[in-house]
Amino acid sequence: MPFPQGVPSVPVRYSITSPADGGPGEGTLQLMPTVPAIRIPGAEGVFTGGGTYRFVDGQLDNGTGGQVRLLPTNIDGANPAVWAWLGIEQVDGRQPRYFYFSLDADAAEVDLGSVQQLAPDLAQYLAVPGESAYDAWRRAGNEGTEADFLASLVGPPGDITAANGYTDEVVSEGLAAEVQRADAAYDPAGAAGAAFTAAVDAASSDAATKAATARDAAIASAAQDADTKAGNAQSAAVQAAAVAAAGLYLPKALLTVDAFMAQAGTKVFGHRGAGMVCPEHTEAAYDYAIAHGIQAMELSVNVDSEGQLWCLHDLTLDRTTYNTGALNTYPSTGVAQRILTNGRVMLGQGWTDQPMVPLRRMLDKYLGKVVLFVEPKGNDAVVPLQNLLATSYPHANQSVIWKAHVGTSFVWPKNNGFRTWCYVNDDSLDSALDGKDSLVDYWGVSTSMPSARRKQIVQRAGNKPVFSWPVFRRSQRAALEADGVVGLMSSDPVYVRGTTAQATASLWGQQVKESGGTPQTDYNVDAALKFSETGGWVSINRSRGTYGLGRYCPIVPGAGGYRIQIEMKYDQISSDLNVHGGLYLGKASDDPYEFNTINPSNGYHLILRHNGVLRLYRHVTTQTGGILLGAGDIGTDAPVAGQSMTIQIDVTPTTIEARRLGNPLWTTGPISETNPNDRYRGGYFGLSNGSISDTAARPFWRNLVITQL
Repeated sequence: MPFPQGVPSVPVRYSITSPADGGPGEGTLQLMPTVPAIRIPGAEGVFTGGGTYRFVDGQLDNGTGGQVRLLPTNIDGANPAVWAWLGIEQVDGRQPRYFYFSLDADAAEVDLGSVQQLAPDLAQYLAVPGESAYDAWRRAGNEGTEADFLASLVGPPGDITAANGYTDEVVSEGLAAEVQRADAAYDPAGAAGAAFTAAVDAASSDAATKAATARDAAIASAAQDADTKAGNAQSAAVQAAAVAAAGLYLPKALLTVDAFMAQAGTKVFGHRGAGMVCPEHTEAAYDYAIAHGIQAMELSVNVDSEGQLWCLHDLTLDRTTYNTGALNTYPSTGVAQRILTNGRVMLGQGWTDQPMVPLRRMLDKYLGKVVLFVEPKGNDAVVPLQNLLATSYPHANQSVIWKAHVGTSFVWPKNNGFRTWCYVNDDSLDSALDGKDSLVDYWGVSTSMPSARRKQIVQRAGNKPVFSWPVFRRSQRAALEADGVVGLMSSDPVYVRGTTAQATASLWGQQVKESGGTPQTDYNVDAALKFSETGGWVSINRSRGTYGLGRYCPIVPGAGGYRIQIEMKYDQISSDLNVHGGLYLGKASDDPYEFNTINPSNGYHLILRHNGVLRLYRHVTTQTGGILLGAGDIGTDAPVAGQSMTIQIDVTPTTIEARRLGNPLWTTGPISETNPNDRYRGGYFGLSNGSISDTAARPFWRNLVITQL
């Protein structure tokens, strides 16, 4: 823009080359002050300046073939006194580059390619615009110059203690009022620009009054250099009051990344919010995790056709909603009004369909309160996410961890002060890790990665913490901690964090998946627990499927042991009457179990065949088949399709007994175990389809009750 009469300017030049061929580059350079306006002494109004300029033959052009001119950042008497220029360079359509710089008023010409680039925290707006003390003096009817005004302030010699005590006075009196106003007006939406303006407007009058008082005391105690000391006192007071007051309104980082990581013990983060307990990446999933004290969670991000960011793991809507196709083909209004997540399919029809959630809503709601792992999943979401954080959430780097795959770039987040988490493939080479190491704060390994490789990455990471994903069993937690992993990205964070049982009786009639339910495969519809429409029955619609009941584990036995009682039925009787389902129990951990397979830990399994035969087995880690206990086959009446049967297992310190209620003869009797090595008293158990491969003949269960003996 043209410069008003008397306003200084400095000509600047800048050239770029194309990264592709080294020739003249094409693109734009946006130049803007880091403050909303600058007041120049002797000039009417305020000055903003800057703009967006194109490069012509690789040279910066002001639009008319001339040279770009900018306002110097060190003009005497300018308000604010401390500010900087921000440059946003975009060359050949590539990712924008941000840099801050200052301009000397005495410079004849400046090459922006060689200026010293400032850190963002050195380019902040520190001044409070508004009426100066001199302006107020003139408005009161006084005549004269600023020198006359200063001379009017000189009085009898005073005590410098009054000036030195100004800071304490501001804190104890002025800022107390600002705190009260901030608490009443604080808006968690994170609109930092609006909040800053509100803060400085609220603080301006009070700060100017106290600044004048401090300057008066300083001049009175040091008349020989009153002008200098008064100016310094006023500048320091106004800046301190403005910054402190503005800080009350800006988004507050109640929990920073560094403070969270400094906490003792293994950290548990919400994976997709709490994606195996609530519909993933919905507000309900995030709220569940935070309501239960989880202090960090993941926000996966993708973008729609209009540039709005949404919390979504996949590039398409196919898996998690009732819609299909790529999110970036849908308009924002369509996503907001018409797309619902299909969490009911995997988590139970007791759920209501949940809407998708905009990223802004979660940032407004939780930024600064918890640590957020934010990851752009699609390439087209990267720049919109960067721009959103930089412009609308300038304090995000205090409580946001930039999460990305080892194959992506970490330059922007590191240049903008973010902590970074780089997760790697199970087969990623050390050379790939070495190439990213200088830009990475935390490393990520998967639960499927071999333990030996995890330990290698932990060792090579040195003092950089290593996190793992996806964790949904306590047994996984134990193995990862043994490997040196200190952070767990869990889809069931409340259960994984815990160590005790949460219930002793089921409520499956609610038709909602419970925390602690551990299917054989995470985020898998077939492995999920299925709820019948009536009667409170549950089943596993998977061949030979099993399902851990961690909500009720570990069972804590009484002095005489414990009892598991549950109803069971078959809705369809198989032509092969030897197939069976039942329960597994007595395991020391919640590792997965499957019948007639080598399993990670010892235990027992009870089977009830379609011909009515009841058996109790011991299963061990050294063989696939079970070890039959007691007298062998216990003959009971053949099951009737759709008819309930009650199974009961009593576990004492030295015996175990299985029975089907309804006939006193339908029992194994107490089976004595004299060898302590063969007595498995772990408190974890679950449901089992046993040998059944035809899911139409699978068992159903309801009314689980655990009691102490």
